[in-house]
Amino acid sequence: MSDDPPSSDRDEQLFELLNGYVNALTGTNGEIPDPPQELIEAFPELSEMLDCLDTLDELALPGAASNPSNERKPYADETFAPPSTPGIDRDLNTDQSPAAPSPCDFGRYELIREIGRGGMGIVYLARQKQLNATIALKLVGRSRFASVDEIRRFYTEARAAAGLRHPNIVCVHDVGEWQGEHFLSMDYVKGASLAEHLQNGPLTPREAAGLLLIVTKAVAYLHQQKIIHRDLKPSNIMLDADGEPHVTDFGLAKVFDGDSRETASGTIIGTPAYMAPEQASGRTSEVSQLSDVYSLGAILYEMLTGQPPFAEENPLDTLLQVIESTPDPLRRHNPNIPPELEAVCLHCLEKDPSDRFDSADALATQLDNYLKGELVELPARSLWDRTVRWAKREPALASRMGVLVVASLIVQTYYQMGGHDDLRQHFEVMSVMGIWIVLSFACQLMQSKESWEMTARYLWSLSDAVCYTAVLCLADGPLGPVVVGYPVLIAGSGLWARERLVWFMTAVTTISYIALGWVRNDGWRVADPQSFWHYPIIFGISLIATGVIVAFQVRRLRMLSRYFERRRV
Repeated sequence: MSDDPPSSDRDEQLFELLNGYVNALTGTNGEIPDPPQELIEAFPELSEMLDCLDTLDELALPGAASNPSNERKPYADETFAPPSTPGIDRDLNTDQSPAAPSPCDFGRYELIREIGRGGMGIVYLARQKQLNATIALKLVGRSRFASVDEIRRFYTEARAAAGLRHPNIVCVHDVGEWQGEHFLSMDYVKGASLAEHLQNGPLTPREAAGLLLIVTKAVAYLHQQKIIHRDLKPSNIMLDADGEPHVTDFGLAKVFDGDSRETASGTIIGTPAYMAPEQASGRTSEVSQLSDVYSLGAILYEMLTGQPPFAEENPLDTLLQVIESTPDPLRRHNPNIPPELEAVCLHCLEKDPSDRFDSADALATQLDNYLKGELVELPARSLWDRTVRWAKREPALASRMGVLVVASLIVQTYYQMGGHDDLRQHFEVMSVMGIWIVLSFACQLMQSKESWEMTARYLWSLSDAVCYTAVLCLADGPLGPVVVGYPVLIAGSGLWARERLVWFMTAVTTISYIALGWVRNDGWRVADPQSFWHYPIIFGISLIATGVIVAFQVRRLRMLSRYFERRRV
């Protein structure tokens, strides 16, 4: 008989623990435990529910510990859904809300309401009491449970931005800690972010170039001050009432003075859709000013097309695209984009940093040339370079074309050298190869349509297995090691990073291998069937084992991707 308490008692106990935890956070049960390990020791059952800590911490209000009456003082406008863009005032006129919130005391400041939040913290509209000045106050999210690295990054932001004086960079005035909450105060920009502005659609080429020119000059100033932003994106560019851009959020900034202790090697930091390949692959030692140039190119891409260069459905797929693929030409999304501006944008998005503009100043010069109608000077691209770019942009099609062309050349050479003299059979084999190529182009075209993307992948996998089996059925002579293509097809399906697709390909290849043996009497024969009848069984089992292994690896990647995505929320 189990010694565990009844379910109802367990639920009641859990409720009491969670209630005690919230009381501790809000200061009604004594002083707030610090560090958090002491709280876990007080409530050991919570150690199994660490995912709840972030949510419960949101219930704690700044200054609650100094409010012994436990009267709830709102510090955020709860009638507004928290925006995804930090440091932006969505609407100062609170006509949409039934009642304006009362300010919350926060040391030298009064918090009026929440105006934004991001991965590192929460931003409030606030008033500096002594100066009676309106400012933006940023707090570390989950301050009481923030790691040492998060706190260090927060103060890195303050140090990086405090000495900056540029009309298009949000200035930081103060940094400190109050009641366990780490904060920094900065200029308040009344307006919207570039990300919000782009929700209305892409900008005209001249608008986009003009806006990016101002941002690029601000970034060039950062680089002159030996600072790399490392998280440039539309949501970190605020537009004031006159449409003037202001760069903000230096939470990932790095001062390149030879000290690389801020970020460990192999750590991926930034926003996947806008980070440079060297950031996406965790090569932090290679992150430089040219990484910011890449991000500027990604911002320009979105301003012109309405979407970033790579925007997959989850961070993992986006990171893989950033590292491995070449973005689509901008004119494919919008034919009205001038070729010279497209060339400037794609030059920023080069995978190799040495192939990009060598500085933000150089990018600013070419943007200025475009706006003045002068010649935009960029290095010419060779045929080989354009071919490589196409292959990176369409890796699935390029890899199949490479394999099919090489295979066709081998078959043709074998026929020309007299390997076999059956013209009809040779024609049938080459016809299947040609059909395979046509189907690959058709699937690539379908995949470029968002609504057909996944369907195209399944059809492509099916056509690969069917065409490959057809070629083997038509081939003369023993197949021998040629059937190794089946496990290769399974392994290749794993590159799509979709577990169901791997299982589908495993089933299709297994059925195709069985059909091959059924059509050809020697299709399963590796040697003397009397002595080695079990070989086909072993090979069939190996196909299934390959599928299991590849699917398991894909599942692990998807789990890591979901974890990464949750950590960013």
